[in-house]
Amino acid sequence: MFIAGIVVMSLDGCLTRHGQAGTGFASAADHAFFREALSGFDCSIAGRKTFEAGRESILRARDGSRLQMILTTTLARFAAEARPEHLEFRDQDMAAVVKELKGRGRTRCAVVGGTSLYREACALGLLDELWITVEPLAFGEGVRMFDGPVDFAFELMSFEALSPQTLLLKYRRARRP
Repeated sequence: MFIAGIVVMSLDGCLTRHGQAGTGFASAADHAFFREALSGFDCSIAGRKTFEAGRESILRARDGSRLQMILTTTLARFAAEARPEHLEFRDQDMAAVVKELKGRGRTRCAVVGGTSLYREACALGLLDELWITVEPLAFGEGVRMFDGPVDFAFELMSFEALSPQTLLLKYRRARRP
């Protein structure tokens, strides 16, 4: 299974503005890229906070082809929103969910947030690629992609301007000697 992390962040590495939930700071160029990028995946994984921040758009934009897995420890809280094969909730770790998705024949997975999922996916060596949109903003405070000490290596594959102000960087997991 191919797994890519898709992230939008500020110049100073924040995924949120001053700790506010969601990516409301993301540009129209990033939103267009994100929608187009997701169309190339047959499943995605997100955490509870990411789901809650984007709940309205996630529930509204059901194209039916991509299975969205939301990882949460409070399954009962989301039971009414679950839709088998479209939007499912799991109280499992990332490795178990990836194994389940593979067993269900899924081949391309996007990890779309949040911080603990990016960290877990990298720590387990699950991310093949990391796609980062950098917005020309600085917040000084906010949720960071990785919290605490980490040791992950990536190699730049490509970069492109999504707009005159917004840059997309694509990395692949580095092969360590």
